[in-house]
Amino acid sequence: ILLSYTSVDYQGLTKSFCHGKIYCSSITAKLVNLKIGIPWDKIQVLPINQKINIAGIDVICFDANHCPGSLIILFEPPNGKAVLHTGDFRFCEEMTRNSILQTCGVHTLILDTTYCDPQYDFPKQEAVIQFVIESIQAETFNSKTLFLIGSYTIGKERLFVEVARALQKKVYITASKLRILECLGFPQEDMQFFTLNEQESQIHVVPMWTLASFKRLKYVSNQYAGRYSLIVAFSPTGWSFGKGKKKSTGSRWQQGTIIRYEVPYSEHSSFSELKEFVKFVSPVNIIPSVNNHGPESSNAMVSCLLD
Repeated sequence: ILLSYTSVDYQGLTKSFCHGKIYCSSITAKLVNLKIGIPWDKIQVLPINQKINIAGIDVICFDANHCPGSLIILFEPPNGKAVLHTGDFRFCEEMTRNSILQTCGVHTLILDTTYCDPQYDFPKQEAVIQFVIESIQAETFNSKTLFLIGSYTIGKERLFVEVARALQKKVYITASKLRILECLGFPQEDMQFFTLNEQESQIHVVPMWTLASFKRLKYVSNQYAGRYSLIVAFSPTGWSFGKGKKKSTGSRWQQGTIIRYEVPYSEHSSFSELKEFVKFVSPVNIIPSVNNHGPESSNAMVSCLLD
């Protein structure tokens, strides 16, 4: 089962895959077909919020609120000891209103512990999106200002879509990015904001790594020399909320004609959200799926979550 189209999940998967079926969401199915070349006859699309049986085990999938197409999966084996695997996920209130999750009685929770540390208590996505929108409005929005928003191959789409909606501005993306976005099921009223003509937009979606430092941004800036007098970059990641960092919806730095924002926009659960989810699910056992280096680190994370 492929829980999402992220490099950690599809690592080692090639178009010559011959070990049975790949079970995944319809969005992930489109992506593994488009990007990896897995033929459709090797892919089995899993329905959302609907019980199906795979090899004698009842399986129910839920939206993981991570990147598009990502899944949380509930396994209900014949022995009655249900296993809930979150994959990568961002907890949201809607999950607590799911009647299946309310009543299933989870024995083992395999949990995305990417940010299982009290220091990573970043804000809700909505607050960070609003900060980015207001920051763009606050900077000099003229024909000589270029705004850059970081994105992964898949991930962070909601941020730049919400910016485009709120500002009613077009967003420049590459042709390869458009092909991916076409797999994600965005409505036409959102797709209309994307353009392949970089002259049509002052807001450009770029790979996250290009915004990692002022040194890299200076290289990007040189490519736009003459066209733009100011570059404003947004690097959206929960890691911007680490130890010693200011606890806010974003931080701003400037070097010359380059402004760089770090904003704690994350598609993984914050520490308090992990605690809330664990309390809601009330599992018998918890298995951390990230930063789990053995019993010691696993026990430390679990006790942290149950405090």
